[in-house]
Amino acid sequence: MTKSKGLTKPQIAAYWRAATSAAREAGIPVDEYRKRVMREECGVTSVKQLNRTHDFDAVMRRFAEDVGDYAMASKFAVADIHRMSVLIRICCEQVLQLKGCPAGSTAARDYIAGVIGQSHIQCGTDPHDPSYWLDVSPDSLHAVFVMLDTHRRRLLRRLCEGLDPFLPFDPRLSYRPGDKGVRLIYADGQYDSAGYIQVKVR
Repeated sequence: MTKSKGLTKPQIAAYWRAATSAAREAGIPVDEYRKRVMREECGVTSVKQLNRTHDFDAVMRRFAEDVGDYAMASKFAVADIHRMSVLIRICCEQVLQLKGCPAGSTAARDYIAGVIGQSHIQCGTDPHDPSYWLDVSPDSLHAVFVMLDTHRRRLLRRLCEGLDPFLPFDPRLSYRPGDKGVRLIYADGQYDSAGYIQVKVR
Protein backbone atom coordinates (compact mmCIF):
# COMPACT_ATOMS: atom_id res chain seq x y z
CA MET A 1 0.00 0.00 0.00
CA THR A 2 1.16 3.49 -0.76
CA LYS A 3 2.11 5.86 2.03
CA SER A 4 1.41 8.96 -0.05
CA LYS A 5 -2.04 9.85 1.29
CA GLY A 6 -1.99 10.71 4.96
CA LEU A 7 -4.91 10.42 7.36
CA THR A 8 -7.89 12.73 7.03
CA LYS A 9 -8.83 15.07 9.89
CA PRO A 10 -11.70 12.80 11.05
CA GLN A 11 -9.34 9.80 10.95
CA ILE A 12 -6.73 11.66 13.02
CA ALA A 13 -9.37 12.54 15.63
CA ALA A 14 -10.58 8.91 15.75
CA TYR A 15 -6.97 7.70 15.99
CA TRP A 16 -6.19 9.87 19.03
CA ARG A 17 -9.44 8.93 20.82
CA ALA A 18 -8.80 5.22 20.30
CA ALA A 19 -5.09 5.42 21.15
CA THR A 20 -5.74 7.35 24.36
CA SER A 21 -8.43 4.92 25.48
CA ALA A 22 -6.32 1.83 24.69
CA ALA A 23 -3.20 3.28 26.37
CA ARG A 24 -5.24 4.03 29.50
CA GLU A 25 -6.56 0.44 29.48
CA ALA A 26 -3.02 -0.93 29.12
CA GLY A 27 -1.62 1.43 31.78
CA ILE A 28 1.07 2.72 29.40
CA PRO A 29 1.84 6.35 28.47
CA VAL A 30 -0.06 7.14 25.28
CA ASP A 31 2.98 8.14 23.19
CA GLU A 32 4.89 4.99 24.10
CA TYR A 33 1.84 2.79 23.46
CA ARG A 34 0.74 4.28 20.12
CA LYS A 35 4.29 4.29 18.68
CA ARG A 36 4.74 0.66 19.66
CA VAL A 37 1.43 -0.27 17.97
CA MET A 38 2.30 1.65 14.78
CA ARG A 39 5.74 0.03 14.66
CA GLU A 40 4.35 -3.50 15.19
CA GLU A 41 1.40 -3.14 12.82
CA CYS A 42 2.77 -0.87 10.05
CA GLY A 43 6.51 -0.52 10.54
CA VAL A 44 6.31 3.24 11.20
CA THR A 45 6.40 5.43 14.31
CA SER A 46 4.71 8.64 13.17
CA VAL A 47 1.04 9.36 12.47
CA LYS A 48 2.19 11.30 9.39
CA GLN A 49 3.54 8.06 7.90
CA LEU A 50 0.22 6.20 8.12
CA ASN A 51 -1.92 5.93 5.00
CA ARG A 52 -5.69 6.32 5.23
CA THR A 53 -6.60 2.78 4.23
CA HIS A 54 -4.60 -0.30 5.25
CA ASP A 55 -2.41 1.39 7.91
CA PHE A 56 -5.31 3.21 9.54
CA ASP A 57 -7.37 0.01 9.58
CA ALA A 58 -4.50 -1.96 11.14
CA VAL A 59 -3.81 0.42 14.04
CA MET A 60 -7.50 1.01 14.75
CA ARG A 61 -8.16 -2.74 14.80
CA ARG A 62 -5.28 -3.17 17.27
CA PHE A 63 -6.53 -0.31 19.48
CA ALA A 64 -10.00 -1.88 19.52
CA GLU A 65 -8.64 -5.34 20.36
CA ASP A 66 -6.55 -3.93 23.21
CA VAL A 67 -9.66 -2.46 24.88
CA GLY A 68 -11.72 -5.58 24.16
CA ASP A 69 -14.05 -3.98 21.59
CA TYR A 70 -14.11 -6.94 19.23
CA ALA A 71 -17.07 -5.68 17.20
CA MET A 72 -15.08 -2.57 16.28
CA ALA A 73 -11.96 -4.67 15.67
CA SER A 74 -13.91 -6.87 13.23
CA LYS A 75 -15.13 -3.80 11.37
CA PHE A 76 -11.57 -2.64 10.75
CA ALA A 77 -10.36 -6.18 9.97
CA VAL A 78 -12.66 -6.39 6.93
CA ALA A 79 -12.44 -2.74 5.86
CA ASP A 80 -10.18 -3.41 2.86
CA ILE A 81 -12.47 -6.02 1.33
CA HIS A 82 -15.53 -3.91 2.14
CA ARG A 83 -13.99 -1.04 0.16
CA MET A 84 -13.31 -3.42 -2.74
CA SER A 85 -16.92 -4.64 -2.67
CA VAL A 86 -18.14 -1.04 -2.99
CA LEU A 87 -15.83 -0.45 -5.97
CA ILE A 88 -17.13 -3.67 -7.57
CA ARG A 89 -20.73 -2.49 -7.19
CA ILE A 90 -19.91 0.90 -8.72
CA CYS A 91 -17.99 -0.69 -11.61
CA CYS A 92 -20.98 -3.00 -12.23
CA GLU A 93 -23.27 0.02 -12.40
CA GLN A 94 -20.92 1.68 -14.89
CA VAL A 95 -20.87 -1.44 -17.07
CA LEU A 96 -24.68 -1.54 -17.00
CA GLN A 97 -24.83 2.13 -17.98
CA LEU A 98 -22.56 1.47 -20.95
CA LYS A 99 -24.77 -1.47 -21.97
CA GLY A 100 -27.86 0.77 -21.77
CA CYS A 101 -29.38 -1.32 -18.96
CA PRO A 102 -31.53 0.24 -16.22
CA ALA A 103 -29.49 1.60 -13.34
CA GLY A 104 -30.00 0.57 -9.75
CA SER A 105 -28.41 -1.50 -7.02
CA THR A 106 -30.63 -4.53 -7.74
CA ALA A 107 -29.40 -4.72 -11.34
CA ALA A 108 -25.81 -4.31 -10.15
CA ARG A 109 -26.23 -7.14 -7.63
CA ASP A 110 -27.67 -9.38 -10.36
CA TYR A 111 -24.66 -8.62 -12.52
CA ILE A 112 -22.25 -9.31 -9.63
CA ALA A 113 -24.03 -12.62 -9.00
CA GLY A 114 -23.54 -13.56 -12.65
CA VAL A 115 -19.85 -12.66 -12.66
CA ILE A 116 -19.21 -14.58 -9.43
CA GLY A 117 -21.12 -17.58 -10.77
CA GLN A 118 -19.31 -17.63 -14.12
CA SER A 119 -15.96 -17.25 -12.36
CA HIS A 120 -16.69 -20.27 -10.12
CA ILE A 121 -15.72 -18.21 -7.09
CA GLN A 122 -16.70 -19.85 -3.81
CA CYS A 123 -19.28 -17.65 -2.11
CA GLY A 124 -21.21 -18.98 0.88
CA THR A 125 -23.66 -16.06 0.97
CA ASP A 126 -26.24 -15.18 -1.67
CA PRO A 127 -24.54 -12.53 -3.87
CA HIS A 128 -27.84 -10.61 -3.82
CA ASP A 129 -27.18 -9.98 -0.12
CA PRO A 130 -25.14 -6.76 0.28
CA SER A 131 -22.82 -8.62 2.66
CA TYR A 132 -21.88 -11.26 0.02
CA TRP A 133 -18.27 -10.05 0.11
CA LEU A 134 -17.75 -11.41 3.63
CA ASP A 135 -17.50 -14.92 2.17
CA VAL A 136 -15.33 -14.03 -0.81
CA SER A 137 -11.54 -13.91 -0.40
CA PRO A 138 -9.76 -10.58 -1.01
CA ASP A 139 -7.88 -12.11 -3.98
CA SER A 140 -11.15 -13.26 -5.54
CA LEU A 141 -12.75 -9.85 -5.02
CA HIS A 142 -9.77 -8.21 -6.72
CA ALA A 143 -10.07 -10.68 -9.63
CA VAL A 144 -13.78 -9.82 -10.00
CA PHE A 145 -12.96 -6.10 -10.07
CA VAL A 146 -10.24 -6.59 -12.71
CA MET A 147 -12.67 -8.56 -14.92
CA LEU A 148 -15.36 -5.89 -14.61
CA ASP A 149 -12.94 -3.05 -15.28
CA THR A 150 -11.58 -4.85 -18.37
CA HIS A 151 -15.15 -5.23 -19.66
CA ARG A 152 -15.83 -1.54 -18.93
CA ARG A 153 -12.81 -0.53 -21.03
CA ARG A 154 -13.89 -2.80 -23.91
CA LEU A 155 -17.35 -1.26 -23.92
CA LEU A 156 -15.86 2.23 -23.96
CA ARG A 157 -13.68 1.38 -26.96
CA ARG A 158 -16.67 -0.06 -28.81
CA LEU A 159 -18.92 2.90 -28.05
CA CYS A 160 -16.29 5.46 -29.02
CA GLU A 161 -16.04 4.28 -32.64
CA GLY A 162 -12.56 2.82 -32.61
CA LEU A 163 -11.07 5.37 -30.26
CA ASP A 164 -9.26 4.04 -27.25
CA PRO A 165 -10.34 6.12 -24.24
CA PHE A 166 -8.51 3.83 -21.80
CA LEU A 167 -10.05 5.82 -18.97
CA PRO A 168 -8.98 4.64 -15.53
CA PHE A 169 -11.75 3.57 -13.20
CA ASP A 170 -13.25 6.52 -11.35
CA PRO A 171 -16.01 5.84 -8.80
CA ARG A 172 -17.29 9.42 -9.18
CA LEU A 173 -18.29 8.85 -12.80
CA SER A 174 -21.42 7.65 -14.51
CA TYR A 175 -21.68 7.13 -18.25
CA ARG A 176 -24.32 8.17 -20.78
CA PRO A 177 -23.79 6.67 -24.26
CA GLY A 178 -24.83 8.85 -27.20
CA ASP A 179 -24.36 9.30 -30.94
CA LYS A 180 -21.03 11.11 -30.52
CA GLY A 181 -19.47 8.73 -28.04
CA VAL A 182 -19.93 8.50 -24.29
CA ARG A 183 -20.75 11.41 -22.06
CA LEU A 184 -19.13 11.49 -18.63
CA ILE A 185 -21.21 12.71 -15.71
CA TYR A 186 -19.48 13.32 -12.41
CA ALA A 187 -21.04 12.72 -9.02
CA ASP A 188 -21.73 16.43 -8.59
CA GLY A 189 -23.81 16.41 -11.79
CA GLN A 190 -21.22 18.27 -13.86
CA TYR A 191 -20.28 17.05 -17.33
CA ASP A 192 -16.71 16.61 -18.44
CA SER A 193 -15.33 19.75 -20.09
CA ALA A 194 -15.34 18.30 -23.61
CA GLY A 195 -18.85 16.93 -23.28
CA TYR A 196 -17.81 13.57 -24.76
CA ILE A 197 -14.77 11.34 -24.59
CA GLN A 198 -12.38 12.39 -27.32
CA VAL A 199 -9.14 10.44 -26.88
CA LYS A 200 -6.76 9.45 -29.68
CA VAL A 201 -5.70 5.88 -30.27
CA ARG A 202 -2.52 5.18 -28.30
